[in-house]
Amino acid sequence: MIVQIYSMTSIADAVATAEAGAGLIGVVVADAGVVPEGVNAKTARDILAAIRPRSRGVALSLSDDRDEICTMVETVRPDIVHLAAREIDPDECAWIRSRIAPVRVLRAIAARAGEVLSEADAHQECADILMVEAGAKRAGGETHEWSVCRTVVDRSRLPVMLAGGLTAENVGEAIAVARPWGVDSFTHTDIPGQRGRKDLARVRAFIAAALRGFAATLA
Repeated sequence: MIVQIYSMTSIADAVATAEAGAGLIGVVVADAGVVPEGVNAKTARDILAAIRPRSRGVALSLSDDRDEICTMVETVRPDIVHLAAREIDPDECAWIRSRIAPVRVLRAIAARAGEVLSEADAHQECADILMVEAGAKRAGGETHEWSVCRTVVDRSRLPVMLAGGLTAENVGEAIAVARPWGVDSFTHTDIPGQRGRKDLARVRAFIAAALRGFAATLA
C-alpha cells in the first residue's frame, strides 16, 4: 500500500512530500525542454538523496535506448527506475533489469482494451512493479476504467500501481474498485498551470485520501 508522487523539480517540494507520507517520490530525468517537469541527472540525484531514508526514489526515463537508461541509473542512483517508453519490449526490459540490479524496474503499461492483460502477462518475469495508466498522454492526467486495473491486480504476481487522473476526490473510490498495491499522482498535485511545481496542500490531501482508501480496504 504505497502512495507515489511525481514529478519533483526541487528538493524542498520533495522533502515536504516525503514528510507528508509518500512512500515513493519520482523525478522525470530528461534533457532541458523535453517536458516541463524534466530535470537533469545531477538535480535528480540530489532530490532523491534528500528524501532518504523516509521515502524511496523513482527515476522515470523517457528513453527507449537501454544503454542510455542504464547510464542514467548509474548517475542518478534511484531505488526504482520507471520505464515509460512503449518501444521497450519484455526482452529489453529483462536485459535492463539484470544490468541495474538491485535497482528495481517499474514498467508502465497502458489500459488499452485487448492489450493490457497480454502486456501484464509479458512483463511478469522482467519487471518488479507494474503501473496501469491511461496511456493517452505522456504526462498523465487522464482517468481510465479502474476495473481494468483490478483485472490486472487479480491476475498479476507483481505489485500493481494505478495511475492516471487521480485526485484527492477520486482516489478513495479508485482504490476501492481496483484494489492496487499503490496509487500515483503526477499532474493533479501540481500547482495549476505549473507542471513540476507542487501544490503541497494538494499533495497532503491526496496522500491522506489515499491512505484512508487503503485503510478502508482492510476494514
